[in-house]
Amino acid sequence: MWVMILWFSHSSCQLMNSKESLDAVSFNQKILSTDSSVVLDVRSPGEFAQGYINRAVNMNYNGGDFENSVDKLDKNKTYFVYCYSGGRSGKAARYMRTNGFTKVYELNNGLMAWNSQHLPLAGVNNLENTDKVSMEAYKKMEASDKLVLIDYYAPWCEPCKKMQPMLDKIEAEYKGKLTLVRLNIEENKQLAIQLSIQSIPLMKLFKNGVEVWSNKGLIEEVELKKAIEE
Repeated sequence: MWVMILWFSHSSCQLMNSKESLDAVSFNQKILSTDSSVVLDVRSPGEFAQGYINRAVNMNYNGGDFENSVDKLDKNKTYFVYCYSGGRSGKAARYMRTNGFTKVYELNNGLMAWNSQHLPLAGVNNLENTDKVSMEAYKKMEASDKLVLIDYYAPWCEPCKKMQPMLDKIEAEYKGKLTLVRLNIEENKQLAIQLSIQSIPLMKLFKNGVEVWSNKGLIEEVELKKAIEE
């Protein structure tokens, strides 16, 4: 009996979460079909200035005044929350739900997923490309006859930071056999769109331009070494 109750509770929780976290297309459609909704961009003001979802209000999750600002909002309205990869918006949405907001939707994988679907952004010149790494340079990185491990990361990504010491150790241990490339997607947004990168942390291993292995999310040193050795 208890097993059935626990299973039902777990299933109900999964169902609720699936409805609250929407893919990019569903998130966009939900915004367009919901009256009197509020779109919250919880990135930094600098990120916001580079382009945002139409009607979005900037409320920096890491700004120090986020909770105080949220507490002043009307809890009866419907909110659509997003950031760049989904990490900050997930935390923001959880805070809102635990503090009386009943209609909060978050964008799964953030603007990375939004951009991969070529959905529109306001306040941005879509023709401008300020990437530090061009597609041509990226392809040259992949094409090395050595093994090339590309770590797609962002400075604000906590799991990415957690793996940095391990990657430094791997780079030193496999010096001469492996080239480690850390690709900052925050500095290469157009390239990330072209490569269809929708979430980080992400690692890919290449040999002569061919992808031979990839991993999304955190990975332990022993698992990464195994992939390299194989």
